[in-house]
Amino acid sequence: MESDLAERLQAIEQKLDRLVRHVEELLALNARRAQTRKKKEKLPPPTQEEIAAHSEQFSSLYRRWLEGKEIEVHNELDALELEQLRRFADANNLNVTAKMSKNRILELISARFREKRQLHKPAIGRNDT
Repeated sequence: MESDLAERLQAIEQKLDRLVRHVEELLALNARRAQTRKKKEKLPPPTQEEIAAHSEQFSSLYRRWLEGKEIEVHNELDALELEQLRRFADANNLNVTAKMSKNRILELISARFREKRQLHKPAIGRNDT
């Protein structure tokens, strides 16, 4: 009876050891995945040259957008890679995050174009009629 009980306890200990090893492997795998995700999200801030280039590109696109070439401007922005579009928006003081979709960033840029048009539109006074 004692030897039977000892064999059972030994089998349970072996199973527990295997379970502990598997759990440790899973925890290590999750930690590696979390590190790689964090590395991908961190990009260096844009340089002054990059900000100037993006600002010039924004002005050029805005002028074309005002000329009625909205679809052409949208297609050009849509052709950019997601990270390039994020950096473009960030350099032009748009509040973008690493989790924003491409469509959401394009919407923000379009909204900024409309906002800028409204701000620069000549005011119509009451006596101008």
